Amino acid sequence: MQGPETRASLLVSLNDPASEEAWNEFAAIYRPLVIRVAQANGLQYADADDLAQDVLTTVGRAIGTFESNCEGSFRRWLYQITRNLVVNQLTRGPFSGRRGPIGSGDSDIQKLLAQVPAADDQTATLFRLEYRRVRFQQAAGRVRNQFSDSVWQCFELTAIENQSAELVANALGKTPGAVRVARCRVLAKIREEIHSDDSE
Repeated sequence: MQGPETRASLLVSLNDPASEEAWNEFAAIYRPLVIRVAQANGLQYADADDLAQDVLTTVGRAIGTFESNCEGSFRRWLYQITRNLVVNQLTRGPFSGRRGPIGSGDSDIQKLLAQVPAADDQTATLFRLEYRRVRFQQAAGRVRNQFSDSVWQCFELTAIENQSAELVANALGKTPGAVRVARCRVLAKIREEIHSDDSE
């Protein structure tokens, strides 16, 4: 997957409903995230998929309300909208027999955007964790080609599969120190990539 556009150019693109590339980028980030959060809250996959489509549709209607001079990144703004929609729909129960996105009118959307989930809201917490997971996966995908297979394997086995440096070192014929250094190099590059994304 290509790196994200700058937030300003992505915003301009999203304001154009005909911009398939921008909407595909947005959907690639948020659709699987919304589906995972919805399933974790008890929805079947089909219902979670419907909810994700409702979220994307409503975001499409609300995109014109974004102000580029407000605090926080464009991505953070999209995250807030999406989180509020997920919390709103999930707290209504299993769709209550209702279909289609919430907020068909501008005033309904504005009310929705003004909602702030409670700090201890488990759905909001889960959504934040899933959002961070998606960002991590995307950043890892963008930096993967900067490392040898050996270094990447050290990173994957220790940081993702949670194996000890000693176990990985024995399996790969390396020292535990070399495994730790490899993991740290990759993690530093991923953090740098995420920070660069935030700075945009």
